[in-house]
Amino acid sequence: MNKYIFTPLFFVVLLAVPTFSLAQSTGVQGGSGGGSTGVQGAPSNPSVTLINPLSAETDLETFLRGILDVVISVGTVVVILMLVYVGFLFATTSVNPENKVKARTALLWTLVGSLVLLGAKAIAEGIEATVNALS
Repeated sequence: MNKYIFTPLFFVVLLAVPTFSLAQSTGVQGGSGGGSTGVQGAPSNPSVTLINPLSAETDLETFLRGILDVVISVGTVVVILMLVYVGFLFATTSVNPENKVKARTALLWTLVGSLVLLGAKAIAEGIEATVNALS
């Protein structure tokens, strides 16, 4: 019974704590005496500047190329792991003959994925050339 009460209560408290930190006191005047409480508030006209964390010369095209490079790097690791898995499936076909169909299917889709991964850069450059030609 206690765990059924404790778990939702824990999540409610966990979600409520950040709202307490958002409370910001301003320079409130005292009640009847009229003195300041001494608490400094936020400036009346704060200037907020957002700094680009990527670099000063980053545009959308460069940002998307960076994302594509990361996807290609991660995808290469995934393809290698899938090839190891497919090899394991082919090695276990003598134990379980049903794995042969599963291994062939996995090999097919691993090769399709690796071809898409290899062609991703070419596809991106083709789209870029088309967009540049239209504009």
